[in-house]
Amino acid sequence: MKFIIASVLLAASSALAVPHARRASSIAITDLTARDSVLDGIVSFTLTDPNYPDDTPTDCYTFWNNGDGPDPSARCYNEEYYIRFPAWADDFNSFTLEVERVNGTIAEDGTAVLDSSATGTNWICEDDPESGVNIECAYSGTLEIAV
Repeated sequence: MKFIIASVLLAASSALAVPHARRASSIAITDLTARDSVLDGIVSFTLTDPNYPDDTPTDCYTFWNNGDGPDPSARCYNEEYYIRFPAWADDFNSFTLEVERVNGTIAEDGTAVLDSSATGTNWICEDDPESGVNIECAYSGTLEIAV
């Protein structure tokens, strides 16, 4: 009988224990835009990371001269996140965006494929929106990148 009472008390105390904070499984990207002009390419967005609330949101922006391609070590303004484009193909209609945490107690690295031709996509591109601009794209809503 003492064993049963002790087991019940142990189970009850475990149920009342304060749960540990859970690690967020994704970061949020908002205001994501990309633009390719006759002179350069530009990608910009705002990154919010619930695992690092003191460091984010932060603005992220990278640009490059046409023909050069994106800088593989480009970082967000707070210097805590790399912005990369694996297998860059110089086409904003379909490309992969990678975001990686530079340092911290929680390692993070995630990618998202943006494809304007995918069914139901929020990645909307417009060809030749103005003189000197080849393509301009924007993501409607919040892009979640699993990390």
